[in-house]
Amino acid sequence: MFKKKAVLFDLDDTLYDYDPAHKAALKQVYKILKEEIKISYNKFLRLYNISKSEIHRELAGTASSHNRVLYFQRLIEKTHQTIASDTILKLYNAYWDAFLKKMKLRIGVLKTFKTLKDNCIKIGIVTDLTANIQLRKLSKLGLNHYINTLVTSEETGSEKPNPIMFLLALNKLNILPKDAVFVGDNPIKDIEGGNSIGLDTILISNKKTKQVFDYDYQKPDHYIQEIPEILDIIKK
Repeated sequence: MFKKKAVLFDLDDTLYDYDPAHKAALKQVYKILKEEIKISYNKFLRLYNISKSEIHRELAGTASSHNRVLYFQRLIEKTHQTIASDTILKLYNAYWDAFLKKMKLRIGVLKTFKTLKDNCIKIGIVTDLTANIQLRKLSKLGLNHYINTLVTSEETGSEKPNPIMFLLALNKLNILPKDAVFVGDNPIKDIEGGNSIGLDTILISNKKTKQVFDYDYQKPDHYIQEIPEILDIIKK
């Protein structure tokens, strides 16, 4: 018998691996850009990372800080010294088309979600970034049917670990913190945020040994290596 009424999940690097999709997407962007200008892949990566860092610094704590169209706009301003609107949009669309194509669910996610749904356990997604992109990811991963609610940093105006992200998800589900768990990969954004409102927290990590944390409020209540392991945890 399950002891919880809801499970909240982070999305990126929790339900799927972000890096393979991101790397494939950048390679596709470079393939298109080098048809317009002469640029090496290393220089492209350097300018992309500089552009990304600038946007993050200027828009820290907001969903817009993750908006790839802003990264590519800043990149093109550096390479073209003008606003090449068609190119910016072409790179943006190419990035996400390649990213979504490469995405792959972690082992056992679909089966776990089905088990939760079959047992009337509510499922929420709490994630940074913009709603449009995160909805596209969930659709591509085939998870829409199982998810009861989605909270993005665009919707709340703040990013994790801000408590409002977690509280809004619980409010939408009409669930108290004691009746839910949060599953994520980031000790600060996910675990610290979940702990701050009294959620049981679960850290998913491929590391064989438990991590050492500077602060107790970043320590998870449980560790897992794969998503299906949460089922035993919420039965206890």
